Amino acid sequence: MGVLFLDGYDTQAVGYAAPSLVPSLHIDRSSMAWVFAISLLGMMIGACIFGPLADRFGRKKLILTTTALFGIFSIATAMCTTLDGLLLARFLTGCGLGGAMPNAVSLSVDYFPRRVRSTAVAIVFVGFTIGATVGGYLAAVMLPIWGWESVFYVGGIVPLLLLPVLYVALPESVRLLILRGSKSAEIARNLSKISAGRPFPSDATFVTSEEIESGVPVKHLFTHGRAPGTTLIWIIFFLSLGVTFLLASWMPTVINAAGISVARAVAATATLQLGAIVGTIAAGRLMDRFDPYTVLTCGFIFGGLSLASLTTINAGMPYPLVIGLIFVAGVGFALGGTQGANVLAGAYYPTYIRSTGLGWALGIGRVGAIAATLLGGVLIAMHWNLKGVFFSAAIACGLAAIATFVMRRYPSADQVAARAARLGKPI
Repeated sequence: MGVLFLDGYDTQAVGYAAPSLVPSLHIDRSSMAWVFAISLLGMMIGACIFGPLADRFGRKKLILTTTALFGIFSIATAMCTTLDGLLLARFLTGCGLGGAMPNAVSLSVDYFPRRVRSTAVAIVFVGFTIGATVGGYLAAVMLPIWGWESVFYVGGIVPLLLLPVLYVALPESVRLLILRGSKSAEIARNLSKISAGRPFPSDATFVTSEEIESGVPVKHLFTHGRAPGTTLIWIIFFLSLGVTFLLASWMPTVINAAGISVARAVAATATLQLGAIVGTIAAGRLMDRFDPYTVLTCGFIFGGLSLASLTTINAGMPYPLVIGLIFVAGVGFALGGTQGANVLAGAYYPTYIRSTGLGWALGIGRVGAIAATLLGGVLIAMHWNLKGVFFSAAIACGLAAIATFVMRRYPSADQVAARAARLGKPI
């Protein structure tokens, strides 16, 4: 959760610092669009590269590597004096941020038993949203006192200080170690970190019934009947991350265009994040108690309806009602969004390609984020009002609901394992 908290902080940092950064570097405000886009491009590439590497070399090693990467280049961002330097620093920061998320989520899926896995992943993932929200409040305090550079210094120094703690305390995926044929002493040492106080003989034999195959990990996302499920997961991530970034990028603008003051529009957007925190935790609990496909399908439908309700916002509406509608929309798009999609994807893939599956899903999702951010700009340039923007987000939620419903036909690795356990057969 700590890694994703910092991931969320650093992802949003450039947005918070932008108003001060533009005049300081003497660049055009329009140039920031390229800064935002190249950050997302870095996240996409980082997710697609570091996910498969983690399945080959270990989740922990890649979490340490990617955390160091976004920490170092966040500090480098604070030292930039030109637009070219800023673009390079944000691209490399994005690579680290994009690589950290799938590995942190994969490790959470590996750690926890199926009965509480969705809740655990949701709690870990909500760290990203909390980090983004807290970052806004910290930036509001730091910017007037220490300038825009302070936002990035904090975003770089804290991850680097966290590295020794991660190195000592963070266990590697035990399932992955067993599948990779690691030494018994290493497996026992990592198990001891998870089960404090319970000794494990260093010469014990550890076995698992899970499958493993050699070769390029990405290839296995499409073998053994996984191609339809992988395609549907990519569609879900493309649409859900698209909605997330469409709202994050353009909600203050479209709310302000409806006649709400800038200050209130920004506060309303922060309320969306608070609703998302509630929705994320609720989604995890519901997915543990009920069929996750049904929960996520209903979540996307509810999210779409709640986003469509935002088209009723106008200057004459009482502000508490505006806040209430936006809070409910935050809950809704979190119930049916990337948070639940992470749980679904993590359970769909077996351990040996879990980081690859999540990494590529998030990479495809970043493509959706870039497309949605550009779409928002196009809609604004065409003088569409807030109804067009929010209806676009609602339609995307509806399409994601259809993709999730169809995906019920393709069993996940968790479902296969549970079925084999009920039948008393090895998998």
